[in-house]
Amino acid sequence: MRRRHFHLLHSVLATVVLLALEALLGLFVNNANIAVYAINVIAIVGGIGIIVVAVEAIEEVKNTRHMLFLLTAVLAEFVVFFSMQYWYISLAVPGTFAGLSLDPVTLLLHSTMIFAFNPLYMPTTLAGRALMLINTLESMGLVIFVLQNIWQFRAKEDNNI
Repeated sequence: MRRRHFHLLHSVLATVVLLALEALLGLFVNNANIAVYAINVIAIVGGIGIIVVAVEAIEEVKNTRHMLFLLTAVLAEFVVFFSMQYWYISLAVPGTFAGLSLDPVTLLLHSTMIFAFNPLYMPTTLAGRALMLINTLESMGLVIFVLQNIWQFRAKEDNNI
């Protein structure tokens, strides 16, 4: 049986579909509780999906530069995905992140876990805290996975020398 190859475009398209689904839910659901639930569920599904994509990407690694490119792309996808989650939750429940500007650059910065280092932007609602917990756990999972695979790749290259 022939193994399927990883395609970065498929991962990007899956993320875009998840974000579009979330946007549609936000447009058609007038109940903030349902919107928050949907945002958190999609955040879980998307984060797990991106970690699965990272696993598949690592299997395609040919050399160090290729690995760096794939991991950078997957991490960028992760950052963009979670910045959109913060935007959606801020629209569904205004004031969740008091003082947080909703411009794209600020959201991208905050999706890289700047919250952990700046208590001024701590979530004021249960929905925001749940999203932050989801992001934190999935970020830790992705970082541990990336570091473990880089370590294994280096050990493999050292053995081939």
